[in-house]
Amino acid sequence: MPLKKIEQNVHKEYHTWVLKNMSEIFAKVDPDEDQFPNYPVNETHYFSTKVQDHAVDWYVTLNFDNNELKCGFKIFFDAVKKLEPKNHVTCNFYLVDADKNKFFLGRKNRKFDDCQSVIQPELLRHCLPYPELPNTIDKLLPNDTMTLYIELITYLDDDPIFPDELMVYAYFPDPNSSGDFSELYKVQDDRDVMIYVQGVAFPVHKRVLEARCPKLYEMVDYHQHMSDGNDNQVALTDIEPEIFKRVLEFMYTRNVEDLDDHAVGLLEAASNYELTRLINLCEQSLISYYYTNENAEEIKSLANKCDASILFNNVKMLQLLHAANKANAIQKMAYRRK
Repeated sequence: MPLKKIEQNVHKEYHTWVLKNMSEIFAKVDPDEDQFPNYPVNETHYFSTKVQDHAVDWYVTLNFDNNELKCGFKIFFDAVKKLEPKNHVTCNFYLVDADKNKFFLGRKNRKFDDCQSVIQPELLRHCLPYPELPNTIDKLLPNDTMTLYIELITYLDDDPIFPDELMVYAYFPDPNSSGDFSELYKVQDDRDVMIYVQGVAFPVHKRVLEARCPKLYEMVDYHQHMSDGNDNQVALTDIEPEIFKRVLEFMYTRNVEDLDDHAVGLLEAASNYELTRLINLCEQSLISYYYTNENAEEIKSLANKCDASILFNNVKMLQLLHAANKANAIQKMAYRRK
């Protein structure tokens, strides 16, 4: 059976937190032999959500402290006050880089009942910059500014299926992120290449293909070269029109509005056309909205087929965790029977 998205009744809200003068924050927590250990530096952001006429206040705290990870930080998240009504929530955190790409940092699920949140608010530690990647600090903290993108999902069902918190992702600068073509996406007049997908015509700017998808650009360029530049029409047979439409949307805007509904097809297309950033987005979507213990092997097979190593490793990790939890439950049950 084809992979299906887990459908749930949810309400989503998005908030952006911009922290300026990051070098000053890092300087405060930089290890000093004479003063070590220093006290952590905390920055806190408050935001509100409103669901079904109920307003809730939340806080997010970044804890910068001294340890072996220079520029490291932890994320803390929770409700300011006890929730009424007691909706369950998931909060996803992303770092926005200089090219407006959002990179997943982590998430926290919150189950609220008669007590306050039953899960500790701390998220995994993150490190800035990644020293092995050139110019990463300029990408992640442009103009000495850090931008945190917050996605809060409120579940309107009584017993929701939470996405797993233990997703592991790393920041890798996109080699095809130069230029801003979002406004060009709305322009139809001067598109100089026509790509046909199963009879459906898609006019495209060749310069967008060159900047965003070198593999597809080379196909178009070779075709034009073989026709002495007289033929600007190319046919593709390895993709569905609905998927290619969204691939083009990603090339122009670096985003796909309904990506979660088409993550499987988009992952296959992104792998075929070597769109690294789109692969990453699809990997995250498949873990968040498609993964179950029952379809883990199917997702691993898809990941292996598409060279989606992050997806493959995350599913493998979740399988091991599920097996360990199952073994612990059996052991506890056996102990109680004694």
